[in-house]
Amino acid sequence: MKKYLISVLCLGILTLIIINYRTPFFQKDAGGWSIGYGGSTMYPAEITVKSNPIYSIEKLKLQNDSTVFLADPFFVKEKDTFYLFFEHKKTKSNADIGLLTSTDGKNYTYRGTVLTQKFHLSYPQVFKYKNEFYMLPESKQANAVLLYKAHHFPFDWRVCDTLLSNVRLKDPSIYVSDSLNVMVASDDKLNMYLYQADSLFGKWQLHDKSIAIMGTEARAGGRFFADAKGLILPVQNCTDGYGYGLSLYRFSFSKDSYSMKREIPFFLKAQIDIKEFNAGMHQLDIQQLGPNEFYYVYDGNQLISDSKKLNVWGPIKWTYIDLKNWIFN
Repeated sequence: MKKYLISVLCLGILTLIIINYRTPFFQKDAGGWSIGYGGSTMYPAEITVKSNPIYSIEKLKLQNDSTVFLADPFFVKEKDTFYLFFEHKKTKSNADIGLLTSTDGKNYTYRGTVLTQKFHLSYPQVFKYKNEFYMLPESKQANAVLLYKAHHFPFDWRVCDTLLSNVRLKDPSIYVSDSLNVMVASDDKLNMYLYQADSLFGKWQLHDKSIAIMGTEARAGGRFFADAKGLILPVQNCTDGYGYGLSLYRFSFSKDSYSMKREIPFFLKAQIDIKEFNAGMHQLDIQQLGPNEFYYVYDGNQLISDSKKLNVWGPIKWTYIDLKNWIFN
């Protein structure tokens, strides 16, 4: 009996060591997101974050001293202006959607709040559809996935449709075209769901294979990007705590089915030598603006101190779900 208990104890300790190696129980004390941006002549195999400009939390605080962070950047370019929308967390409990604009893609000016609600807003995916501008933010606290339309772009955003009702989903990412209309969004249990419709304003329904990804990489981190092979989706990686890194997944669709595969692990991750991003990175929006012109925006988090916070249950839960996903998918 004694040998059995010793064996169980040793196995338990070994399991905890393995879990801690993969997803540490002591996690970084982080806070204070900032935004970076840059461009390239082709879809980048990697992004050299160190050489790109940063619109930091400190810079925004000079314009709005109640700023806690700016994160989740999405942009559109209309004529000669870049419009960069972001989650703007202030000292109040809920975040709003803020706006930066630039005429050269290098120097941005803060334009204030463009959307505020009684509930928390984030992840302001803005896109143009049939010559109108729409925004699909995270509206989890409204218990719905809400679509907004700009009545005086880039301001005056109003709800124009409810794509999904009675659901609490994070970071909905959408792709609409003449041949394919898909959307992914994640719940609090580390499941990413895939929805389809016949158009933007059609009836959005779960795909027969409803769960696209589950585990520590199961939450979108940016807009779908279409290339000759299919769709690429940035997906957050939380193995070293929330907001640590971001991988790129390849989604390939056929008429009735789809497949997904991690194409580039940790395309973005914590940048130890950059103060604004030394805790992690978790968002990317990249678009092709011309034949040899790509532009991208991303965010990153900075360490508050050298101390770490104990989180026992999180790493155990995440490892269990990842193991389950690996076995059954």
